[in-house]
Amino acid sequence: MTTAEPIRTPDLRPTEAPRFDHLLHCVPDVAAAVREYTAAGLPAHTNPVHEGFQNGAWRLDDRYVEILTVVDRAVYAPSPFGRATAGWQPRIDALTAAGGGPLNFAVHVTDTGATTERLRRAGHDVDLHDFSFQEGRVTFQEAMLTGDGTPPWAPFFITVRMDPALRREHEASGRIDRGAFDLAGFLVETPDPRGAAAWLGALTGVPVDTSGTRVPLDGGAAHFTAGPADRITTLLLAGDRPPRTEIAGLRVRGVDDA
Repeated sequence: MTTAEPIRTPDLRPTEAPRFDHLLHCVPDVAAAVREYTAAGLPAHTNPVHEGFQNGAWRLDDRYVEILTVVDRAVYAPSPFGRATAGWQPRIDALTAAGGGPLNFAVHVTDTGATTERLRRAGHDVDLHDFSFQEGRVTFQEAMLTGDGTPPWAPFFITVRMDPALRREHEASGRIDRGAFDLAGFLVETPDPRGAAAWLGALTGVPVDTSGTRVPLDGGAAHFTAGPADRITTLLLAGDRPPRTEIAGLRVRGVDDA
């Protein structure tokens, strides 16, 4: 992805309030990966299998890393999530077969429908999906880019609405626990870091910072570095002496560590 001219990005933070929501980490075995996260100082939990799909998470607050796998393709494929993510399935399969790795990430916005209309006006192909759980106590809408040329690490957009009582239940459950570290962001390796950062800045409405290779999303900045992979490679942590390790194909290190 190369840009001949710098992309001038209008700052949409006052209107769309884009912020990092979560990162998707595909793994062969959720429970095993959760144990590795927890051992590294990132307290994680496992959820039950649902419609052929299982996930867990390191949940910091509203932000989290989703640890996921497909356990029964025949059940998952016709489910609402299975249909929505059918275009991602080849990459999910490849990552899982390779022992795991990060897929992409979600950006929370105030109104996914309005963001979708903006993106479509800018020439992007976008599919919009609605989901409802727990008898409507949790609803969310996701906007997924589908056009040719969309980078494999590209975000999707999400707006979540939750019953306040259910939110309090989640907070009391003990599953929201960031541990000793915070999520500073993540690293994307790509052949054209400046071009990729400019593209993401224009997509999200968050201008690139003065480095030219960092999009300062609230809650988790996207950092870009040169390399052939064209994918997310690393989780970047803040805190005192963060771990330096690798969990199921996802590197983990401090944001200031070289």
